[in-house]
Amino acid sequence: MTGLADSAFKAHPMGVQGSLVAAGVWLLATIVFATTLLAQRIDVAAGDLAPRTVVAPYGVVDWGATQKAREQAAKLVPSVYTTNNQILRNQEAALHKDFSLILSLSIDQTAPLDLREQTIAQALPIGLPLSVWGKVLSLSPASLSQLQQDALVIISSAMGNGNGVRNNKVGLAEAQGFAAQLAAQEEQQPSLRLFLADFTKSLIVPNTFLNVQDTAARRQAAMDKVPTVKILKGEEVLQAGQVITPADIKVLQELGLLDQGFNPAPVIGSALLSFVLVALIAGYLWFLRRQTLLSLPATIITGLIFTTSLIGADIVKNLPALSYLVVPTAAIMVTALVDSGLGMVMAGVLALGVATLTGADLNVALVSFFGGLAGVFGVTRLSQRYDIIRAGVLVGIVNLLALAGLDIMQGAALSQATTWETLLWGLLDGILAAVLAMGSIPFLEGPFGIITSMKLIELSNPNQPLLRKLLVEAPGTYHHSIMVGNLAEQATEAVGGNSLLARVGAYYHDIGKSKRPYFFVDNQFGADNPHDKLAPTVSALIISSHVRDGIELARQYHLPDAIVQFIREHHGTTLISFFYHKALAADTGDGVLEEDFRYDGPRPQSKETAIVMLADASEATSRTLKHPTPQTIEQVVRKIIKDRLEDGQLDESNLTLKELDTIARTFTRVLTGMFHQRIEYPESVLKEMERSRGRGNMGGKPPGIIRKIGGHSTRGRHPHA
Repeated sequence: MTGLADSAFKAHPMGVQGSLVAAGVWLLATIVFATTLLAQRIDVAAGDLAPRTVVAPYGVVDWGATQKAREQAAKLVPSVYTTNNQILRNQEAALHKDFSLILSLSIDQTAPLDLREQTIAQALPIGLPLSVWGKVLSLSPASLSQLQQDALVIISSAMGNGNGVRNNKVGLAEAQGFAAQLAAQEEQQPSLRLFLADFTKSLIVPNTFLNVQDTAARRQAAMDKVPTVKILKGEEVLQAGQVITPADIKVLQELGLLDQGFNPAPVIGSALLSFVLVALIAGYLWFLRRQTLLSLPATIITGLIFTTSLIGADIVKNLPALSYLVVPTAAIMVTALVDSGLGMVMAGVLALGVATLTGADLNVALVSFFGGLAGVFGVTRLSQRYDIIRAGVLVGIVNLLALAGLDIMQGAALSQATTWETLLWGLLDGILAAVLAMGSIPFLEGPFGIITSMKLIELSNPNQPLLRKLLVEAPGTYHHSIMVGNLAEQATEAVGGNSLLARVGAYYHDIGKSKRPYFFVDNQFGADNPHDKLAPTVSALIISSHVRDGIELARQYHLPDAIVQFIREHHGTTLISFFYHKALAADTGDGVLEEDFRYDGPRPQSKETAIVMLADASEATSRTLKHPTPQTIEQVVRKIIKDRLEDGQLDESNLTLKELDTIARTFTRVLTGMFHQRIEYPESVLKEMERSRGRGNMGGKPPGIIRKIGGHSTRGRHPHA
């Protein structure tokens, strides 16, 4: 357990109160599931106007939209054309042939010009006036050669520009228009410009043709690359006011959102599912964590986190980016506040519940469960509050890897931006879960009497005001408390208790001594003992008052009840024996009541407070030993345990005899390390060192000093004063 409930609640069995908590959780869960399922359904038919906007509770494939997308992709693929270069060569040959005829008629001066004009117009019927032909036939051979060269350039540019002349009206018209522009640039004389334009246009023919087979193959490849179009969770299926089509009806049916009247199935199903989920949690507690089940605060917190998480999952179900936030948050909180095993169970149960709310989304269920387990592992052992953030990073990494694995398995395109956006949100959800848990836990600690590991870590900080007060005003007691904390931590861990709670409780168990520090031998440092001048009864009253003073200080500084228990119980109802026997020795016949020399109690109610009681007495008594060897330390420790056991101080602590033996051995080991054993050198070594001293020491030391290495003694004192 990483959280400890206030012991006042532990008396409540899992009877009526526990049953009421379970019933309340079941009822709330049923309402959440049923409300979600019923609210999503819509009663419409084709041709109706959508009464409201409808969003998809989970993702399905939209086959109609997929086909449209594929057709659109095919349309975006340009047609493939193939150019026949032989056609251009044929047209160039025809041009040479035509100009040969023109040249022959131009140099034939025996025939009249008008006859030659008619002859060429009939041979080359391109629609030119006879006057234009007359201008052409009047040119010198050199001018005709230049005109021929210009015509070759024009048809080569128009037909051989890379794309050629496509076999359609648009392609031919564009090429002929281009030829006319080039002709206008080449010739200044209107007659020759007209000839060059019309002549070259007559020679320009299509030389690029549609490749039907290649075009079809490329378009099919483009269609194959288009992924199936999905209606994503949270996506609008219908917009309010739109006309509903048969395709919309089909999508509603696929999503389970079409309803034609009241259907009790969602309510019954929700009740059964809620019962199963609650029963799984209760079963785990009943069979494996009965002590947690007997704690009413722990039970309430578990139910509260469960129901709040379901409500939160229902709220964010239309926000796919936050799909992986709820379960890890709940798992971290349950682990920190109640129990790590329960945190794992909560992760699994909530993952099923969230999957139901999101329309049986397997990806959400799996990733949420994996992230929840990672959160439990990340906060099982906390050393500081910000370790939760590191746990959140772990959750985010697990989310990211799980999502990537599922995407790869399902054939998702990792190159798409939406896929990487989902992966990034999976990572961020883990961090947000840690932040949300860290911010929520303090609101549950105080009202329910829960003290978490994080709170204990905060309380163990030496900069805590009360610990600083103890250090400044009662430094001896402060040092004693630290030593007791080390002892208690080791022993509690050895018997399977909450070692962190024991250590922190030991730090605060004697804070009441800071009110009158010099009445306790820890803080006298060789000064006169004020108890020498007081009656034993007054001294006993002062000594026992440090418990009440400590409780008062704890309340003043708002320490948790779990820590106050250590202050109240660390002496139990033990006898302040030193002053009791002093009173007996000074008794003049009036009698001495033993009750006047006992602490108020109560006796330790837990293993942790009982161990601190034993550690407190063992550490204080061991410091009075003149020769603290392991044997003498063990004798002291076992005598203290025996005395407390015979005095009934351990009757309510649940410590077994086997655990007491483990505690004794642990105390002996730790205390032996604190009070170093005297080192005894063999006689031969002492003689050799003495000879070395006679030769000028040479690093040797007198035997008298050697025998004192590691040894120290403390003047006798009473462990309670």
